[in-house]
Amino acid sequence: MCFTTGNSYSKGRSPWNFSEDFENEKVGRLRTNKFTTNDKGTGRKPFKIRKDPDGNQYLEVTVKDGWNVDQKGREKETTERAEFQVKPKRALGKEIWISFKKRLPEDFTHIDDRVLFFQFKNTMHIDDGKNGPLIGLRYYKNGNRLNIGGDTGGNAGRSKSRKEEHLHRIETKYKNYGGNWFQKWKKYRNKSKDRDVEGKASVTPLGKWSTYKIGIHNTKNDDGFVKVYKDGYLMFDYNGVTYDWRGRYYQSHIRIGIYRDRVVGIKYPDQTIHFDDFIVVSDEKTLDQLIRKH
Repeated sequence: MCFTTGNSYSKGRSPWNFSEDFENEKVGRLRTNKFTTNDKGTGRKPFKIRKDPDGNQYLEVTVKDGWNVDQKGREKETTERAEFQVKPKRALGKEIWISFKKRLPEDFTHIDDRVLFFQFKNTMHIDDGKNGPLIGLRYYKNGNRLNIGGDTGGNAGRSKSRKEEHLHRIETKYKNYGGNWFQKWKKYRNKSKDRDVEGKASVTPLGKWSTYKIGIHNTKNDDGFVKVYKDGYLMFDYNGVTYDWRGRYYQSHIRIGIYRDRVVGIKYPDQTIHFDDFIVVSDEKTLDQLIRKH
């Protein structure tokens, strides 16, 4: 469902305004033309519409060993992906609010490596993939670590140096202790790691839904922000510059799905994640109203 609101905003409006619950899709392979895939050869094969016993329909995303492999330079490490995205648009200077529901099936198998399931990424005209997302949500350590963060800037034409990493990185790390995410540290741009943190959120059991809400003001100015909520808990709260890349801005991407690291010679298990109620709007109030309806 696409829509607009009659509200006015001090910041630029999101170029995307929609709410998708997948209820109008036929059960089986995803067929809508409203979205695209970050494809490396498997097309829409990883994306299927499923239905729960209560009648709710959702998007099932699966990555298998060897699907959509992308070599990382001359290194032996590669990546595999099954990412679903809204059509890229120009979003510099805009305020964007995003929400989606996510479920790890009861038979989900974590791996001892990175598994990213959401990202918001800016790209430049001269871009060879060396720039990371502004914000990404990633599992590590067999699902016992959750990292939230990304890069606010740098030089997209070359790999990041340690100096650039320090200057532009925004990130926080959570660890799973007894079924709760406890924050260990946070780092915002050119500051050192702050270990005086108190963040906490529940770890959602396998087979249960969780709701993520992400707010972004994508700007070169100091009034930018990135906020990440999980089931109503504020897990990440950065304020400041969110776009400081060298080069000419091209477009922005919002992606959900699975994007994981793998090492050549190690066979990784199939991984499937469920997604539902994917919403992108221009302000938090509108987003909260839509979340309550689902």
